Amino acid sequence: MVAWRPPARSTSGSGSAAPANRASGRARRCGRAARGARLRGRAPLGRRDARLLVLLGESARASLDATTRCPACSESIEFSPGAAQLLDAEPAALAPLERDGLVVRWRPPDSRDALAASAAVEAAAAHAILLERCVLAATGPDGAVAPSELPAAVRDTLDAAIAASDPLAEILVDLACPVCGVAFVADLDLASFVWAELDAGARELLGEVDVLARAYGWTEPEVLALTDRRRAAYLRLAREGVS
Repeated sequence: MVAWRPPARSTSGSGSAAPANRASGRARRCGRAARGARLRGRAPLGRRDARLLVLLGESARASLDATTRCPACSESIEFSPGAAQLLDAEPAALAPLERDGLVVRWRPPDSRDALAASAAVEAAAAHAILLERCVLAATGPDGAVAPSELPAAVRDTLDAAIAASDPLAEILVDLACPVCGVAFVADLDLASFVWAELDAGARELLGEVDVLARAYGWTEPEVLALTDRRRAAYLRLAREGVS
């Protein structure tokens, strides 16, 4: 069973997902696009990842092919959350939070905030760092309130508001292991997914250069100057000749 759902707070029994093996053509297109595009560090995490989805060239019929392992029996599980479904997620409007006599102005976390929080050893410390950075101002009947002094109920409501404002910041996929039947949640990290795919595509492209250089004596720039279709045709000829 595969079902994508909006961001939620940390869930036990979860696992991280990695890209499945795939052809390098799209990865090469991503690499060319990446050289011409600069993802801004100040963009909210979900908007950054939406740009990464577009960068991957996903269409309405395409899927992200990912793998993860069952936390109970370690079975490798493939799943494909639809890119179009992810991109259709509607962010909630940004608005000051009002609760229990407090007014909190905030913003969703960006890449720099995530980097700062990643230095924390414990999840609670990471959350405190994000709260400190993303709460722009908090005021109550007696004046300003520090982010660390916000009541738990206000922090929980703020967490929900931040998640709703940036639904792709955390992509959780409900899965059930086909072998042991255990239900669990997989966390799809799009940024890591994209870079892993680009790395795999680059390695495959180097292999293609090696094959054609050995077969025809071409230099690397000459091989890379070929279109994907022509390079694939020469690869078939070269491999047929070897066999």
